[in-house]
Amino acid sequence: MELRRFRGLFESGAMSLSEIAKETGLNRRTVRKYLSSEGPVAPPRRAAPGHGRRGRWTRSRR
Repeated sequence: MELRRFRGLFESGAMSLSEIAKETGLNRRTVRKYLSSEGPVAPPRRAAPGHGRRGRWTRSRR
């Protein structure tokens, strides 16, 4: 979800953080974090189920 399109609405006062959070389905604190940062305005993507850190908990039971 890109929050870039909401930055102008938030800065102009047309939408509050709570309204943007409801619209995007994100937590209000997450919206505040990404709208206040200077970097890219998109939360990090999650890895697909079954991908990611494999083998982290693969010790065999004895």
